[in-house]
Amino acid sequence: MSTYTITDDYIANLSKYAEYMRISFQKMLAYRVSYLIGVFTYVIHVAVYYFLYKALYMEDVTIKGYTLQEMLTYVSLGWICKSFYLNYIDREITDDVQSGQVAMDLIKPVDFQLMYVARGLGHSLFRIVLFTPPIIVVTFLLFSVSPPVSLGHMMLFILSSSFSVLIYLGINYIIGLLSIFFLSIRGVLYSKNLIIELLSGLLIPIDWFPPWFQSMSFLLPFQSIAYCPLQIYLGRIQGLSLFFSLGLQLLWIVIIFGIGRIVWRLCQRRILIQGG
Repeated sequence: MSTYTITDDYIANLSKYAEYMRISFQKMLAYRVSYLIGVFTYVIHVAVYYFLYKALYMEDVTIKGYTLQEMLTYVSLGWICKSFYLNYIDREITDDVQSGQVAMDLIKPVDFQLMYVARGLGHSLFRIVLFTPPIIVVTFLLFSVSPPVSLGHMMLFILSSSFSVLIYLGINYIIGLLSIFFLSIRGVLYSKNLIIELLSGLLIPIDWFPPWFQSMSFLLPFQSIAYCPLQIYLGRIQGLSLFFSLGLQLLWIVIIFGIGRIVWRLCQRRILIQGG
């Protein structure tokens, strides 16, 4: 009887967070114009970097060990990946703090962190199902994208990209909690996006930078968001290094979500509600 009760409670708890995910998915679905503009914007991003790197390679066969075809694939696939790991829970937390909604969240019988994780996963689920596929089709039709070096690398790339979703989600959760301390973090949100694009290797591969930058990047979680999955897809990581890279991503997931727990406990002592 007790086993049944535990299982029942577990399913009930899981269904609560699944509902947050569903609602988040539906909210994203409501903004159809934003959806269409977003697809167009991503294709523009790919086009800009595509032609930029083609110009850089006019006089060179390889740059920093990358061929032109590898770089075109790197850029195209990097923005495709961003199209599904991107989420906006940092902005949602900020809006909830400023509106006073966070006060209502505190009295709900849910885990605050898991609630926002579910909402963030709803964003990513919407993107994977409806936002990313048209970007993949247009990108592969218009630009030169090489296939993965092997089926095994493709499967590990998908796994690694799934880890990227969780890492980005965990970082956004922590950034969003800063609004409890500083109330308005709009400037921080803008800077965060630029910093992650640079340090994740989305704009430029990490190994194009000086050694000191590469060493610093290794000590931060950002390269696990874009650089690691893309290196796997291109086959530039082989053997045991593959499992090391995936293990490092898992480690960062544990660390980031652990930090999120600690920051939330600190926030509970300082919550100041505006409005509401």
